Amino acid sequence: MKPAMLFRVAATIVGLGVWTLIVGEIFLRIFAPQAIMPRYITGTPYGVRGNIPGAVYAHSTPDVFVEYRINAEGMRDDRNFPTTKPAGTCRVAMMGDSYFVGYELDLPQTLQARIEAGLKAAGYRTEVLNFAVSGFGTAEHLRTYQAKVRGFDPDLVLMQWQVTDYDDNSRAGLFKLEGDRLVKGADTYLPAVAAQDKLMKFAPYRLLADHSHLYNFAREQIGWRVKQLTAFFAKREAGPAENEVEQNTYVINQAQVDLAAALLRAARAEAAKDGAATIVVDIPNRTPDRVFSSSYDLMPADVKRDLPAVSAIPQFRAAARDPAAQLFFKNGARHLTPLGADLLARATVKRIVESGVLKDCRG
Repeated sequence: MKPAMLFRVAATIVGLGVWTLIVGEIFLRIFAPQAIMPRYITGTPYGVRGNIPGAVYAHSTPDVFVEYRINAEGMRDDRNFPTTKPAGTCRVAMMGDSYFVGYELDLPQTLQARIEAGLKAAGYRTEVLNFAVSGFGTAEHLRTYQAKVRGFDPDLVLMQWQVTDYDDNSRAGLFKLEGDRLVKGADTYLPAVAAQDKLMKFAPYRLLADHSHLYNFAREQIGWRVKQLTAFFAKREAGPAENEVEQNTYVINQAQVDLAAALLRAARAEAAKDGAATIVVDIPNRTPDRVFSSSYDLMPADVKRDLPAVSAIPQFRAAARDPAAQLFFKNGARHLTPLGADLLARATVKRIVESGVLKDCRG
């Protein structure tokens, strides 16, 4: 083939490809608008992901438009916190994933803001420091606490729990069980972080990530399937299929339950070394019939006894009697609505007050 003809063929192929992408983008924008939810994360010196310090970005879904502002320490907050705790003040450290980050909620509507306001209204001098990172499981919470959070001298650690933690812990491989003993596993778990760090240096990529419906559709579809595949292999490595149970569309292996329980015990012990208490906050499972459920029910008796989870399921069920009440958004990533966050924050504040763990900072 002559060079001129080869060039025309190549140009035609490239042109058709670009045209297809443009048509795909227009089609999605008109007929199937996507949630635009870029993840501004990077690696940390301790081997897991973290929010990019100083990042400012937005999420847009058919339900909401929300701006996120990340402080110098990688927390979603407009304030920066020195490591030294102010005299007479108690610190509450939040460890969680996108629910604790406050995805799809403006900052004043988030769990962290509501919990801090609720404690202040109850007479407590507190600072709530939010160390949550989207996609985290219990293993990453523990690694982050050991390497970073304890340096901020928390008096209370709020450990988020939800059903995805079973898969997240297996997939991360940061810790493993040898018999009944929890031991260190992989040094790092940084899925796709190196590639994203390089791409984020280019303005055209950030433009796509922040605005393209087609790109976000493709990223979410591919990312979800990769996560499911890696969780499947981790599950098979952990134990036989006959030991699996079904929980709210998730299939959970008994070995995953054992690992999660060991991680929670270890997290509680790590906080206790520093004189901090631990309270688990359970994110209710979404269910089609709006009765909700808890994946924490699978935990062994000693974990539920020593770390009884804050549950807002009774309040969610009561609110759901009103057909118009929304506890989770219907579109986007379907996180808590302001109503759902308010009910869970109230239940959390109630537990904190009843526990007496912050009594030295009251009055």
